[in-house]
Amino acid sequence: MPVDHPDRQAITEELHARPVDILDGTTRLRRLVFVPSSPAAIDGLISGFNDFCASHGIPPMPRGVRQTSFAAGHRTATWEFHTEFVTITWRAALEDAENWPADIGIEAVGDARLIAATRIDVIADLQIPDRFITQFNLSSLCVSQVEDGAAQIATDYVADADGYTRLEFAAGGLTPLRRSIIARRLLEIDTYRSMALLALPLARRTAPELAEAERDLTALIETLAEATTSEAIQAALDALHRLSIRSGQLSERLGYRFAAARAYGTILAARLDGLREGPTALGSTIGRYLGNRVDPALATCLAMEKRLETLTDKIERAIELLNVRIGLDLQIQNKSVLETIASTAQSQFRLQATVEGLSVIAISYYALGILSYVLAGPLEWVHFDKALAVSIAAPFAIAIVWWSVRRLRRMHFG
Repeated sequence: MPVDHPDRQAITEELHARPVDILDGTTRLRRLVFVPSSPAAIDGLISGFNDFCASHGIPPMPRGVRQTSFAAGHRTATWEFHTEFVTITWRAALEDAENWPADIGIEAVGDARLIAATRIDVIADLQIPDRFITQFNLSSLCVSQVEDGAAQIATDYVADADGYTRLEFAAGGLTPLRRSIIARRLLEIDTYRSMALLALPLARRTAPELAEAERDLTALIETLAEATTSEAIQAALDALHRLSIRSGQLSERLGYRFAAARAYGTILAARLDGLREGPTALGSTIGRYLGNRVDPALATCLAMEKRLETLTDKIERAIELLNVRIGLDLQIQNKSVLETIASTAQSQFRLQATVEGLSVIAISYYALGILSYVLAGPLEWVHFDKALAVSIAAPFAIAIVWWSVRRLRRMHFG
């Protein structure tokens, strides 16, 4: 037997991680979607749910499993844990009027916030009865044929008094499996459209701050040409660094949310395509209605993301230009310093040569004076003129002194 890859079992289990619940011909589905304070808080929600299970005699959710179902009286509830949200879904009879049942563990979500609430009434009709159509808001009415006309869906995406979005699903022409798959798909559409739109309020709140940063950068770039002194250049560089910090903070605040919105938008589009909708004469289709609202919201987030990237790139280019300018100024200053040093060294060399020449003359003068005293007696004894003798010795004395000074300088200075 070959050795299994260590992740083979996890990959296989993922295919069955969220099985489809087979629905009766008539049933009422409800789903609540909760978003915790951070994705890391999901583990705390799992712990709270397991505490609820322990206190109600429900088997705890196995480690590593992200979905579990259990019976609660006449209801069947399902908890699903996603990357950054949790869903509680339960089904009951069509007559079930309890929107917030106390026995399915809603209190276990703690301080997580409700982002979506959906109710789907699955009925045995082949089409949506007229009595239901008149209950929806006409201005946002959506009535679609699905599964090549074998079923119909109606909704207006208007929340009721308890905050639930209601959908009527006439599934009389579908098999139990297809009915269950479409119902789950409708729940996911409402879930993912809410999660995708979660980025839009953040984008709107952040837009003024981004616009202010863009204006500050534009004003700063216009003044760069006038920054000719080192103090002005340093002040501009400090201002750019502050703008870079602001840009980084905005990226940190928006990056994850915008990336999640793109992912949710992709999943939403896939789920809408899976409905295989067809239009009716009663209203818009679900896909067209949501597309006309979700797509512009995602485009707004994408545009803001592009603006933020452009702002960051401009700041980096401006900083690079200033750094290049500072480098050129330093090179010019260094060149001036080197020229000054070279000029000083040349002057010192000339001064040293002058002093050396004067030293040779002075030493030669004193040497000849001493020599004249030394030779005075012998020259008088041999009747030789002292002045003539000193004149003859002078060139030799100067040459010897010059050679000695040169030798000493080479010994000490190379």
